[in-house]
Amino acid sequence: MPMFHKFRRLVWRSWFYFRAGYGTYIALLIGYTSNLVVLYKLGVVGNHYLEGIFYSLTVFAVFGVLVSVPAAILLGLFHMKRTGAYSAEVSLSTESNPYVYKLIPGKEREVFLPLMVLTAKGLAKVMREQNALSPQEKEEFDSILAKADNLLKGQMIGHPRQRSRSLDSEDRRSWRLGADEKRSTVS
Repeated sequence: MPMFHKFRRLVWRSWFYFRAGYGTYIALLIGYTSNLVVLYKLGVVGNHYLEGIFYSLTVFAVFGVLVSVPAAILLGLFHMKRTGAYSAEVSLSTESNPYVYKLIPGKEREVFLPLMVLTAKGLAKVMREQNALSPQEKEEFDSILAKADNLLKGQMIGHPRQRSRSLDSEDRRSWRLGADEKRSTVS
């Protein structure tokens, strides 16, 4: 790999790690502490009722942490389990991931899919000898093997960036079933 490509790869990886570290840890801590300080200064200092309860920033910060952390956990749980926001996020992430539509390099490309293809071809050979395959099944089998061959050649299958209506309705149906099961176990 030429030196320029190594440098470019290092720059992009560093940019990714910077965004992850800053966005996840540093910005969260700075934002959380600055919110506590601003809320204390604007809401408590000079307020005769609250100044008696929260006589220092430390007491206010401890109270704020004890209230906001469980509230944030419950909101996060609600976000993951009860809203469509998380399923939309996962759906978009899946659509933008190229390895959903092509083989992952390594063991999947070198071992798993070739082994599955060989097993399927052997099974098809046995079924053809016993005349157990209908013409429609043979055509379907050949179509799937052609897709597997395309994957082995590094090509994509499926239609990236197109959402399947049946998948969306299936997601909604399974979500409703999960909610119904939870309700039935509570009652």
